[in-house]
Order: sequence, then C-alpha cells, then structure tokens
Amino acid sequence: MPLMLQSLQYTVQSAAKRAALSTLAGLMIVVGLGFLTTALFILIASTHSALFATSVIGGIYFGVGLILFAISMPSRRRRIPHTPAIDPTAAVIAQVTEGFITGLHAGRATRR
Repeated sequence: MPLMLQSLQYTVQSAAKRAALSTLAGLMIVVGLGFLTTALFILIASTHSALFATSVIGGIYFGVGLILFAISMPSRRRRIPHTPAIDPTAAVIAQVTEGFITGLHAGRATRR
C-alpha cells in the first residue's frame, strides 16, 4: 500500500478512535451528573422538603443553562476582516517589475 494511503488510513483510524472515546466520555459525564444530582437531591431532601430540593436543583440547572446559552450567543460587535499589511518595499518591487515587463513587451513589439 502506498505511503500516502497508509497515512490517510492512520489519520482516519485515529480520528475514529478519538470520536469514540469522546462519545464514551460524554456518556460517562452525563451518567455521573445524574448520580450527583440524585445525591444532591437526597442530601437536600433529608434536611429540607422534597419540594425545596427539586427547586434548588432545577434552579441550578436553569442557571447553568442560561449561562451556557449566553456564552454561545454571537457577539453584537461587527467583526472587521483582517487584511494583511502590504510591505511598502514589496509594493515598490512589484511596480518596478511590472514596468520592466511592460518595457520588455514594448521592445519586442517594436522589433517586429
């Protein structure tokens, strides 16, 4: 198998492994969050009522959701595209080269 195809195969395999591990990690985080939520509910419900516990946990999730939603919103500032600065020396060299080529074409045209 050519080296280029081996490199492409390795890249695809490593990307698939990373995607699978990331998916598994996300699933474990969600399961862990569920258990932590249950533990927090039991802790608050043992000292207060179940209604108070669900209100606290719901408020926490709602607040975190609002914060994440605010972070994900696009900014209202207009983004000015960055144009690379042109080196003045390069501009002069380009003009001199263009003039030289124009003169070269004019000289060839007069010979004919």
